Amino acid sequence: MKILVIHTAFIGDIVLSTPLIQRLKDMYPESEIDYLTLPSNQSVISNNPNLNEILLYDKKGKDKGVKGFLRVLKILKQKKYDYAVIPHRFIKSILLAKLAKIPNIVGFDVATGSFLLNKKVHYDMKKHEVERLLDLVEYKGEKIPIRIYPVKENFIKIDKILKNHGYFGNERQKLILVAPGSQRAEKMWPIEKYRKVIERLKKNKNYFIGITGSKVEKELPLNFENDKNVIDFRGKINLVEFGALISRADIVVGNDSSPIHIASGFEKPFIIGIFGPGKRSLGFFPWTEKSNVIEDNEFYENNIVKIPERQHKYRKDYYKGIPLIDVDRVYDEIIKHI
Repeated sequence: MKILVIHTAFIGDIVLSTPLIQRLKDMYPESEIDYLTLPSNQSVISNNPNLNEILLYDKKGKDKGVKGFLRVLKILKQKKYDYAVIPHRFIKSILLAKLAKIPNIVGFDVATGSFLLNKKVHYDMKKHEVERLLDLVEYKGEKIPIRIYPVKENFIKIDKILKNHGYFGNERQKLILVAPGSQRAEKMWPIEKYRKVIERLKKNKNYFIGITGSKVEKELPLNFENDKNVIDFRGKINLVEFGALISRADIVVGNDSSPIHIASGFEKPFIIGIFGPGKRSLGFFPWTEKSNVIEDNEFYENNIVKIPERQHKYRKDYYKGIPLIDVDRVYDEIIKHI
């Protein structure tokens, strides 16, 4: 069987789909599973042993418009897939599968173009996004973890950078990763507050603080060049290397964005999510019990198993919560789990 997953969303969404990939391979061990996504998402699912091929659809770049759509469609037609699973909830993704004449196409009932699907699955807002994606294949079993697959070279590169800054991973030393950015600016806790947290943490010379992010996020004003125990990784490592870095970390703290989802794929770090407009009740909180979410200056422990009684509604003041979260709350939470 030849299976195609189509998901051209943000990096965090792709990370959350890795349990779905695993489940598809478990269900159809002899199948070939291909994954169609954006070029910017490629590295985070590279080396995944369950994938046969990663296909790229640069819909915001060279594949923008009808010409690019037809280029991708031609490739999909040639592949002659038997089955398409579409987590992406937009008609263009469904239309690609339909026009490629894939006989069995499953997606969500809330998707635009859902009328083109052979099978529509209810998108349950009360569930975590990973659980919703697994609903596409009717999975109700034990939790399937998120998985990212760094290779030996990734670990070698990360360990070299850490050792050059004096971090050797002994029991006294602690590695704290701070991910201050997001592709959506309204989800970002104020940079000045991140700065204050780092200023307080770096006073302890056994704490090594890694600032992570893309080249674009290098522009965020967090400059600590003169501090030996603050390491700026922004723009210097790719997403799989970031996974290798996370595997060495004790704490990962960041916004409602891809770093906390990637961190959910590794056993060691404790994850602290700072949530504003995303609202953990929308189902995109860390997929691990070693995590806490700070939201609107409230706090939900072990949020994978404990659902708060009061759910936040999607309302006009949706974007106002995250600046209200104070520095003490985040700093104290880091120290608590260090």
